[in-house]
Amino acid sequence: MATGRVPTTANSPLTVKGDLFTFSTASAKLAVGANDTALVADSTQSTGLAYKTKGVFNGLTTTGDTIYSSSDTTQSRLGIGSTGQVLTVASGVPSWATPAGGGKVLQVVQGTTTTTVSNSTTTYADTTLTATITPSLNTSKVLILVMHTDVLKDSGNQDSSMALRLMRGATELFYFESELGWQQTSTRISLASGTNYLDSPATTSATTYKTQFKNLVNAASVKVQYTNATSTIILMEIGA
Repeated sequence: MATGRVPTTANSPLTVKGDLFTFSTASAKLAVGANDTALVADSTQSTGLAYKTKGVFNGLTTTGDTIYSSSDTTQSRLGIGSTGQVLTVASGVPSWATPAGGGKVLQVVQGTTTTTVSNSTTTYADTTLTATITPSLNTSKVLILVMHTDVLKDSGNQDSSMALRLMRGATELFYFESELGWQQTSTRISLASGTNYLDSPATTSATTYKTQFKNLVNAASVKVQYTNATSTIILMEIGA
């Protein structure tokens, strides 16, 4: 066959639909490639051509899937991650992971009250100061900041004084006042009290924190938010 001529049917090496007429050291046939492959230059082949997987990977199956190269010539699928995960690198390839978030404030909730409450018994009662937080991770901690303003020990009994405690639901976390206002005199006295506490609730369910108070004796009375002053509780979710 003369160089430069288009081969005739009689002398053509082409036998199947899609075959290509090419050349190495002599005229040659390049068989048609498989479905979804593309013709690319490849110096390792005698004809300098080869069919290979398309440059745009078609193995994606789910919304949010991504493509990455797992070797010099191989493309791979990375399935979509879970809600809240971030794209990172592990062992040299991309992957999804939950962010560390250590020490970061993830959310803040505040509760306030101005309701005056009185207690003349040794049984704990709610102060009406409360707030609820729903942690985003069960490894998170919750930092609680409490400030009770205008706490009153009323006149009438020299042994009267106030105890205050912090609660998570029905669980006592700790008491932060045991004899507030005690001074061996029946004189009325107005004070303030606050505390902070780092809790580990280990849950992603709604969690309620509150304070309670009582008198140390069954006499006279102790009061919170006296004169309707504002008390506050702040809950801060801290990433573990």
